[in-house]
Amino acid sequence: MQIGRWISMGVFVLTAVGCATRFTGSAHIEGGRSGCEAKCRGQAMQIAGMVYMGEYSSACVCEVPRATGAAAGHELLGAASGASGAAAGVVMQMERERQQHATH
Repeated sequence: MQIGRWISMGVFVLTAVGCATRFTGSAHIEGGRSGCEAKCRGQAMQIAGMVYMGEYSSACVCEVPRATGAAAGHELLGAASGASGAAAGVVMQMERERQQHATH
């Protein structure tokens, strides 16, 4: 039974290594708020907010337009959390690339 655990762990590690996420383009929104508004409009949505992670990245939070007005606070919080996760992925990729360049 111990060998089965090692095999399972090996398969998991190989799968995780083979599925690295890669981001392209700038980690920042060009034009700040007006850039976000344009991106949201391009997807038939409206800007609900922005996430700014300092020098690492920024992101737009867009929402489907509502006839009744502003979004509920918990919905905006959920959207911001999703954008934060994407920003964390960008930071991790930047760190990996920095380490690869340092070793070469």
